[in-house]
Amino acid sequence: MNMNNENRNNQNKKLDKRRIMVNIYQLGFALNEAVLFLDTHPSDPEAIEYYNQIKEKYNEAVNIYADYFGPLLASNVTSENYWMWVATPMPWELED
Repeated sequence: MNMNNENRNNQNKKLDKRRIMVNIYQLGFALNEAVLFLDTHPSDPEAIEYYNQIKEKYNEAVNIYADYFGPLLASNVTSENYWMWVATPMPWELED
């Protein structure tokens, strides 16, 4: 019975990790699209507001991932969590 719970917990962790990564990919795409739009419309207040909202959500998602699974960016590495950059699987090494 304990083994089943452990397997379920591992499965849930993998699903959460994958869900957070998909969210980061989607937000990153939206952020890049907003940047491209702002390159040609630099004074559009709605676009600037959208960019700021997406940037905040993106940074939050990256920080959540770093807190639970290790840093995605070198800037997320802190001295208190070892040099996690090489100690955890890279994001593209998602377990199946």
